[in-house]
Amino acid sequence: MKTLATLCVVGMFLTTVTLADDVDKVKAAEKDFRAKESAGNVDGYFAYKAPTYSIFPPTSGLISGGQSKERAYARFDPTAERDMQIRNIDVQIYGNTAVSTYYLVSTTQRPGGERERRHLRMTGVWVKESGDWKVVHRHESALVLRSTPRIEDRFVGNWKFVSVEFRGSNGEPLPAPAFRNGLLIYTPTGQVSLQLMREGRKEFAAGRPTPEEAQAGILSYFAYFGTFTVNEAEGTVIHHREAHLIPNRITDGPRTYQFSGNRLRLTTPPIMNGIIQTLTWERIE
Repeated sequence: MKTLATLCVVGMFLTTVTLADDVDKVKAAEKDFRAKESAGNVDGYFAYKAPTYSIFPPTSGLISGGQSKERAYARFDPTAERDMQIRNIDVQIYGNTAVSTYYLVSTTQRPGGERERRHLRMTGVWVKESGDWKVVHRHESALVLRSTPRIEDRFVGNWKFVSVEFRGSNGEPLPAPAFRNGLLIYTPTGQVSLQLMREGRKEFAAGRPTPEEAQAGILSYFAYFGTFTVNEAEGTVIHHREAHLIPNRITDGPRTYQFSGNRLRLTTPPIMNGIIQTLTWERIE
């Protein structure tokens, strides 16, 4: 009896682990599927599709058999810059079948043309074939179809710290502080939050820091929050800081911005001693 109970518990544990593993695999497949589409990688895009793939498109029309590679090559204009972001993805597993749901924000920029934005609610049906997950059906519902986006929408999301660069007034590179990691968040409602931590940050020796430890703790961490506005004509974003780790920095912080793929570069005007600082961030959500 004990053996049977043990086997049941082990079986339940293994099933739970398997389900969690499949959830992660389908989420990863969805993200890579969209990344391949965003990059115009037609072969990689089609590698996730089952031979019987069908789609219920966001425009009028009945379920279709999807799109041929030939049409996809024609649609994936190599001169266009695409940015496809998945939001709020969820996956449910039913044996060898999975159902994914998420929101997709897609922006396409063609040379000399306006940005085209699509905001879709997505449902995907996936099946496991020989250990690999393939999408067999897609249902797309348009929330905002082919509208011109606000520039603020390109900022919205979570960004991880990549690098920092200091330059002098003549453009010469200067030694920059070594940051270990950081997080920058822009929300759809106009809030911004930034945190950065330096390399080598030390724990306090006891629960209450000494004055030297407290000073080192403040100088090794950078954090503030507030709201943001964008001036697209000038190429600047302004962080209106409402709170800051250092009290005398509760001011407006203008930055010039530059997007490149899934990265964002923010450059300050000349600060202390004419130094210009550039932080590079990478979108993570």
